[in-house]
Amino acid sequence: MRSLFWRIFWASVSQRKGRVAVSVCAIALGTSLVVASVNLRQGIGGKLAEELKHYGANLLLLPADGTGLFLKEKELGSLAGQGGEGRLLEYAPFLHQIVKIRGKDAVLVGTRFAAVKKVSPWWQVEGDWPEEKDAVLVGSNLASKLGLRPQARISVAYKASRASFTVAGVLSTGGAEEHQIFVDLESSQVLTGRDGLLSAVLVRSRVEKGLDGTAAFLRRAWPGAEVRTLWQVARAEDALLSRVEILLTLVSLIILFASGVAVFATMSTVALERKIEIALMRALGAEERRVALIFACEAFTIGLAGGLVGSVLGLLFAEGIGLTVFRSFVIPSLISLPAGLSVGLGVALFSSLSVVRKVGRTAPAAVLRGE
Repeated sequence: MRSLFWRIFWASVSQRKGRVAVSVCAIALGTSLVVASVNLRQGIGGKLAEELKHYGANLLLLPADGTGLFLKEKELGSLAGQGGEGRLLEYAPFLHQIVKIRGKDAVLVGTRFAAVKKVSPWWQVEGDWPEEKDAVLVGSNLASKLGLRPQARISVAYKASRASFTVAGVLSTGGAEEHQIFVDLESSQVLTGRDGLLSAVLVRSRVEKGLDGTAAFLRRAWPGAEVRTLWQVARAEDALLSRVEILLTLVSLIILFASGVAVFATMSTVALERKIEIALMRALGAEERRVALIFACEAFTIGLAGGLVGSVLGLLFAEGIGLTVFRSFVIPSLISLPAGLSVGLGVALFSSLSVVRKVGRTAPAAVLRGE
């Protein structure tokens, strides 16, 4: 009986290759877009996060309105607690103040150089990074105006306070930092009389955790700080990835609906063409579930084939989109094949459900009488 069942099944599939192929192609197309979307999120999203780490800080903390001109350094500890370890990679505090150097105004910035190296890895230094308390970095434009080179000694004055420093290196960033002089945070606090105070904090967070979510976390952890998001380019690329995913999802839903209609039409046509055959099998004693199982197996085969083909096409689509839009290869996700098979089988079986039920309820006597 079992061998007869499989012979009937394979005969049904082989004799209707054209209709089966159309249904498989329809499911494969819809499945491929779902798989492509999954791979783009898993592959490009991770690559984007890795690449953006090299661009430095993505969040800026400033004193909130109504809280004064400075942040309190003691609040830095709140960034590490309350779950910040999983979101924050590094942060660097800054204290800005206008000072006099050789009779000219200059912006003195106190910071922690070890943290700045991690938050702003793109900074270029001619000479050495400061390691001593009296060592400083001078912006290239300011160094040119003041005639400063590495190892030069300078005197910095703020009101009645004065301190001497050694130029460790000349800084080039292409930004406002080239007009500033950077010293150790404690040294700047002592010189300006602002012990325990900060002007700003640059934060480098994990992009994959979401910038908006991290910004909300920082507002809760440090109520006295205003959180601003940097990296307009990063947000634009992340938004582009989201739009591509939304487009793929919408197109996938439309095509999967069309695929379901195609499978339903194929199975309905097959059932209609074989209604006398079905009635004979029922009249000869075949159980309802046995007859229905033949059609269920056909739907399963269509879904399985469509899911496999769609998974392969989805990987190719993802690679094409990755190279064309994001100029990056996409590493295949481990869930691509399971996702493709699940979608293919789900669409095929769900679309065939009503046909399978109708076949199982076929009344052989009425069909054979031509009713």
